[in-house]
Amino acid sequence: SLFEARQQYVEALISFFVALTIEPDHVPSLVSAAVVLRELGKKCLPLARSFLMHALRLDPTNHEAWMNLGYISKIEGSLAHAADCFQAAFDLEQTSPIQDFA
Repeated sequence: SLFEARQQYVEALISFFVALTIEPDHVPSLVSAAVVLRELGKKCLPLARSFLMHALRLDPTNHEAWMNLGYISKIEGSLAHAADCFQAAFDLEQTSPIQDFA
């Protein structure tokens, strides 16, 4: 049901928030939390955007953060910005290693 799906998003978000209290600059957790926030609806988009911007300040080459920032911009109707984000994500993904060595 829709309620159960939403509940799973909330539980996932709590897990990411706990992880971020332990390591606030953990880029994969920032990006994952932003994805969950985006799925929770338009009211959560500003917070999702702030998580992605923080992730990109820490790792400007993170293609997943750029891709998700593009999704948010598209939802908000900023199509030119979305296109720029998607292009950055595509370009960075082409040059990123298959496995993260960090």
